[in-house]
Amino acid sequence: MQQKKVLIITYYWPPSGGSGVQRWMYFAKYLNEFGVQPTIITVDEKFASYPSKDLSFNEQVKDVRVFKTKTLEPLRFYSFLKSGKTEKVVPQGNVGGGKKGILDKVATYIRANFFIPDARVGWNRYAFQQAKELITKEHFDLIITTGPPHSTHLVGLKLKQELSIQWMADFRDPWTEVYYNNLFKRTKRNEAKDKAMELNVLNKADVILTVGPSMQELLQNKIIEQKEKVHYIFNGFDEEKFSHLTKNKNTKQTIRYVGTLTENYPYHNFIEAINQLTSDNIALQIEFIGNIETSVRLELTSKCNHTIHFIDNVSHQQAIQYMKDADLLLLLLPYMEHAKIMLTGKLFEYLATANPILCIGNKDADAATIVDQLNHSSAFSENEINNITSYIKNQLYSNPKMFDNHFDINKFGRKANTKKLAELIQLYA
Repeated sequence: MQQKKVLIITYYWPPSGGSGVQRWMYFAKYLNEFGVQPTIITVDEKFASYPSKDLSFNEQVKDVRVFKTKTLEPLRFYSFLKSGKTEKVVPQGNVGGGKKGILDKVATYIRANFFIPDARVGWNRYAFQQAKELITKEHFDLIITTGPPHSTHLVGLKLKQELSIQWMADFRDPWTEVYYNNLFKRTKRNEAKDKAMELNVLNKADVILTVGPSMQELLQNKIIEQKEKVHYIFNGFDEEKFSHLTKNKNTKQTIRYVGTLTENYPYHNFIEAINQLTSDNIALQIEFIGNIETSVRLELTSKCNHTIHFIDNVSHQQAIQYMKDADLLLLLLPYMEHAKIMLTGKLFEYLATANPILCIGNKDADAATIVDQLNHSSAFSENEINNITSYIKNQLYSNPKMFDNHFDINKFGRKANTKKLAELIQLYA
């Protein structure tokens, strides 16, 4: 197999934390093993607007060739006005999450109508200049752009138009259907402009990649021709990070949620179900680990009959150790028009722990379908309160089901997924 060279343009890159960075961080980490040499163009962390950082990610890509550029974007200025620091209050998606003051409302309107498609579009000219300089100096078989921020795809579009290079556009989340667009007061003209940008990218890219079958279908339905150019490769879990983990026993039965949690998730339904477990004989510990919105914390604390603990600012390795040590993992699917398409990397890390998973949300979602393949895990719709309570009680106290050893978890590994990506690159490069 002939070695291929790819140029990957991604805003999120270590030391950025969170889920958005991990897909291409791990692809880049393993691509060389499958005959593909990656080069990265990203934003310099000194100028970036990252909602979070995880310095441990730097170790994962220490051998990857990376070029970093400046950027010019409004989120750092918004953070300075809110906190006096340029990196203190950098939102992910919508600005001014939770209760909004005048500054938040003004910032949201400006974000929605003056920065199309998103507030990180100011990085584009720097990324384009760096990419063009590299492409004119050396040969690349394929350029790859990944979004969000979907403004990054406009860099790929311009490179395609000027240099006629093969181009893959990777959609980790929807573009115009992304949930926080519903929170914006965007003019009809700007809505149309955003949709036109998306369609132009989808039609002009040589290959479209995304994270799951429902997202693949959503994107295919927007393309008039060449629907076969849309492919999906799941996110996954890094086998190396799980290979040496051992499970620590808890003094109480412990339910854990790991990740970001905002008002757009069905945590109310979990509270209602868990409140029905009020027996004095039940010793239960509930923990929320990660970026939990302030209004959600207050509601969880005030309405839940059980004690809830919040744990912030953990590294990715610490996060997966918390997952491993849980007795039951909670997966909440967001309220959104296209909720069924959401497939986060966290889901696959949940799977890798072999712990039972309680999924609450759209039962037709891709995530719920995967969870229901496991005999010890279950997916429920938001209104199945009694069934959720019964599942928790049975799994933790009465008749727990064990992990199905016949389920092939390795098919969701990062290496297996990178092999699929390398095969796709060979096909289109």
